[in-house]
Amino acid sequence: MLVGSYKRLAPPFGMALVLFALSCSLILGFARANVRPRTRAVLLIANSYDGTVDVLDARTFRELGRPLNVIPEGRTPVDPAQRAIYPALIQSRGEVNFAQEVQASPTGNTIYVSRGYLGDVAAFSLATRRELWRTQMPGLRADHLAVTPDGRRLFVSVLPGTKVYALNAATGRIEASYQAGDWPHVLEVSPDGRYVYSGSLGDQLLPYGHDNSLHQLTIANVYTLRVVHAYRFDAGVRPFAFVLHSHELVLQLSYLNGFVTFDLRTGRTTGTIKLPLRGKAKKLAPRDYPNQAAHHGIAVSDEGRIVCDAATISDYVALVPLGHRRATKIIPVGSAPAEALTSLDGRYCFVISRGPTGLNRPHVKGNNGDTLSVISYAQMREIARVRVGIHPQAETEIRVRDSVLRAGGFLR
Repeated sequence: MLVGSYKRLAPPFGMALVLFALSCSLILGFARANVRPRTRAVLLIANSYDGTVDVLDARTFRELGRPLNVIPEGRTPVDPAQRAIYPALIQSRGEVNFAQEVQASPTGNTIYVSRGYLGDVAAFSLATRRELWRTQMPGLRADHLAVTPDGRRLFVSVLPGTKVYALNAATGRIEASYQAGDWPHVLEVSPDGRYVYSGSLGDQLLPYGHDNSLHQLTIANVYTLRVVHAYRFDAGVRPFAFVLHSHELVLQLSYLNGFVTFDLRTGRTTGTIKLPLRGKAKKLAPRDYPNQAAHHGIAVSDEGRIVCDAATISDYVALVPLGHRRATKIIPVGSAPAEALTSLDGRYCFVISRGPTGLNRPHVKGNNGDTLSVISYAQMREIARVRVGIHPQAETEIRVRDSVLRAGGFLR
């Protein structure tokens, strides 16, 4: 009887086990499908004298792994024509430049570096550390970069010249270009991803007071490259930043110790904020400003209330509430601060301090240059200063999968 009873109960009990196993499998499969890969925010710092990119954790500010070498071919141009003029170019400039700008794909898997006086742009895989492609640009210096939100196009400015070039981000092939004033420089893609903005410096070779070339902010459609607006200025257009949820820009100009506010609806400057000269800058005549840039680096907090301005010749960062005429806080940082960036979480303004210019110069001793300053918007002070490579030139923050960083040796 017991055996018989067991036989009668076994089929339904076995079916229950099967159904239970199937349901567990489905639940686990659904859970796996909905688990997002672990990512982290990292800060990329391009070091122009080293030819490296530092990878820092954007929350702890600690360096991850060893820097990425972005000049695997060596310290001379690959292109024969660029190689022929390279010695004279470096001698005239008094410095090398192997990493002018760094940007990244939306996934964070690929980074793009404009390699300054090597005259080219190269793409690198973070997972393998290998160069994916290299494109020679038609100019002496490959300058600033911008990437479209969909990751398909990479924009490059080239000096000297009058054009901004659009590259296929996957292959590096130059697809098109548009006219953007004399010596196009800083590039930004609009927050909605529809337009690329570029500022032009004017002819940097002309003597002080004699530059009558085109200084303009050019706005072009990222897909068609049709120029929809070109706003003229009396001086070279330096870094600029969008004020979110508004039609306003904050914008730096050559020789100006401070910045202007600009209304994109009217095409007019709505205010000029003049900031103080400090230290050695008090004795420096405008004609002697390095690269004509008094201030070179600007960002805006996410809520659009505070402007973070890098006073390059005065060695400080100013925090200025938007709509005010003076700084709320002047924060001393390292030597020659430039390039300002609001962190992805909106808490910090990252500012790099490049240190002195010079051929074959060593690492700056102490924390007065070759550093990253972390400025807290809430506390209105510098909360960290981190040593990076020699002559940091540019920065960007991205989110990257831990698996990619681990494959590249940036995580253990």
